Amino acid sequence: MYDLVVIGSPSYDRFVRPSSNNGRQLSGPAIFSARCAVQLGIENMAIVGPISSQYLDQYAIYLDKLGIPEYYPINSLDTGGFELNYNGGIEPDYISVLGVPKTIGIRDIPDEFLSSQIIILSPLLQEISAELIEWICNSSDATILLDPQLRDINSEGKLAVVSELQVIEKTRSFLDFIKPNEREALLITGEEDMFLAAELLVESLAESCIITLGEKGSLIYDGNMFTIVPAFPTQAKDAFCAGASFLAGFALGLLEERSIVNCAALGAAVASEKVERTGLDFNLIRSDVERRAAQIAHDSETR
Repeated sequence: MYDLVVIGSPSYDRFVRPSSNNGRQLSGPAIFSARCAVQLGIENMAIVGPISSQYLDQYAIYLDKLGIPEYYPINSLDTGGFELNYNGGIEPDYISVLGVPKTIGIRDIPDEFLSSQIIILSPLLQEISAELIEWICNSSDATILLDPQLRDINSEGKLAVVSELQVIEKTRSFLDFIKPNEREALLITGEEDMFLAAELLVESLAESCIITLGEKGSLIYDGNMFTIVPAFPTQAKDAFCAGASFLAGFALGLLEERSIVNCAALGAAVASEKVERTGLDFNLIRSDVERRAAQIAHDSETR
């Protein structure tokens, strides 16, 4: 049995910024979740996602460099990717689509990857469908976490925002956690009040939700109570994929059977470390993460 399986397409992005060489670089939320998980010491893990033969060899070499121990490529005609422009900010603007991964089918995922303590579903461009989510939830005893990426391609082949999350209404065996950011929570629920949005997410999609709020921290709702988890004060350089990094810390907390608040504190600590750096080539020191997590947990507020 795996401790963690991350399912989602890798992204080969072109970053427009002074430090970039303007070539396509391995990136994407699934990769950041897997990279941070390995850095935190989760060794019995795998990443599963669609990629084309064009990037397959390069992908294998770089995953080995990052220390990700096992990967399962799903054959795709194209590899996902975007052109992103930082334009002086810490969050990039999505300029264009460089590639669209294939939709992952039920038969694309070997049964062995369902045998895991935790599965993170981290789509790039809607390659993880509602049907696949339902099948995974009903076929695995894992704790399932969904990072909803609400981007898609329109009929003209341009990037579009999904205004409604196409996920079948939950059953008791559906999602354990859903982790949208503030904008995604608004798009999914139509609610600007994040407390109301959290209630709607738990009523319709998951047992619990975590809404990440950037520098304001995160909001947790488990169907009974709300908890506000603050962000760790830091000097952010690059917030790209901070939410995906958060999920790696959260998953570690679940594996160690910590409370949801302490899981979120670990996630926030990892995200704070990530935003201080750019790209994938960074090291997380567990003792530093734990120190930040302890401060965050201490300052959390339950209502």
